[in-house]
Amino acid sequence: MSENSNEPIELVKTLRPYHVWALGVGIVLVGEYMGWNFTVAKGGIMGSLFALLVAGTMYVMVSLCASELGSSTKLAGGPYDWARLFVGPGAAAIVGLAVYMEYIALEAADAIVVAWIAQSIFPEIQTFPVTLLVIAALTFMNYRGVVAALNLNFALTFTALLAIIVFFFMNIAGAAGGAWNPANLISGAMPNGFVGIFAALQFGPWFYLGIEGAAMCAEECKHPTRAIPLGQQAGMITLLLAAGMTLYTCAGFIPTEMLGVSAYPLYEAATQSGVKFLIAFLAVGTLFTCLASANGTVCDSSRSWFALSRDHFLTPWFSAVHPRYSTPYRAVIFTMPIAIAFAFSGFLDQVITFSITSGLVCYVMIPFSLIRFRKMFPEHTQKVRPFVGPLQPYLAYFTIFLAIVIMSTLNWGYSYNLVFGLVFYVVAYFYFSWRYRSIESKHDWGEDLGWPEPAHRR
Repeated sequence: MSENSNEPIELVKTLRPYHVWALGVGIVLVGEYMGWNFTVAKGGIMGSLFALLVAGTMYVMVSLCASELGSSTKLAGGPYDWARLFVGPGAAAIVGLAVYMEYIALEAADAIVVAWIAQSIFPEIQTFPVTLLVIAALTFMNYRGVVAALNLNFALTFTALLAIIVFFFMNIAGAAGGAWNPANLISGAMPNGFVGIFAALQFGPWFYLGIEGAAMCAEECKHPTRAIPLGQQAGMITLLLAAGMTLYTCAGFIPTEMLGVSAYPLYEAATQSGVKFLIAFLAVGTLFTCLASANGTVCDSSRSWFALSRDHFLTPWFSAVHPRYSTPYRAVIFTMPIAIAFAFSGFLDQVITFSITSGLVCYVMIPFSLIRFRKMFPEHTQKVRPFVGPLQPYLAYFTIFLAIVIMSTLNWGYSYNLVFGLVFYVVAYFYFSWRYRSIESKHDWGEDLGWPEPAHRR
């Protein structure tokens, strides 16, 4: 399709459920390899377990909301499009921007870690050129086509997940060395009391951060009404199991005071085992999961930017689809300078915290979009709602509550980041609300989505 054609812009529909799984799990699995262990520094083993369960509960409900909305709307913008259709333009712009920033910051963090791994192997190299190379290579991969990018993600993610599973079961079978010590689970249970357990929630999202992005490829799925719910829920189940295996294994191999500050906890746990096969396998898994996460974030962030551009919140220039590769190539390319700017800071924890803050903004708006969707279209017809989540909208209200509670825990250690993030999105909200006054907003539900007129309007 020519860029100057008057035909509607379309993305190629080729993705299947395993691509959706690979996108969601690929983005998130890096959180099992690193970052989650900061929950241990705050609240010990009990704090980490509490954060795993509470954040896991929130993400299960977010995934159910995303599955219902994604399979219904089948649009590339994901949370942005849901807010645009069911909440309003100001909220839509904020969600689109939050999704973009969440994934771009995560891409930068992943690229920084890959550079650190490379430097640990080859001490003479500089980290920043490696970071640039990783970002550029993955941008090019997504520029060439989404199928190739997500096939790569599937291979990388499956290998990294297999490493966790093998490590866990070899340890259970007693074949992972004799260094696993169950006393570590008790001695480091609550070093900072109940306040520490609550404070650990701020890093709980790292176990699952970004799984909602699996629904952002809905417009490129061959059968989105099946692929989105199946891929999204399979991904969430995978992450819950991987998180539990990771915490159990690492907590036994590494004392609490060391686990809470470890850069690569799974790899360090493997080194404690002394088994060369596991050390090599977990080293490869650490590298692969960082690459898979960075690759998936390029895909998701570019789709959010593409959707914002297509609806004229940004210049329409970014909404061009490549005539040969059928990718939003300009939106993909634009992810590169923003990710480099984040990476240039070099402050990994600050970049991660901004990504978490942006994600939590989305976790408030995604369930709120579902609540509005249910009010506007209460009928449970196959055309409007091919997937129906259980216990809605009550789960959506509870999700909003949990997201706000977890966001409040950032006050312990990252209060300035929290204030800066919220001010950033408030300013952006007013800017986009002002900008949207000159943009015509009409929803032709029949023509755009094939739906009847809503029973309840905004």
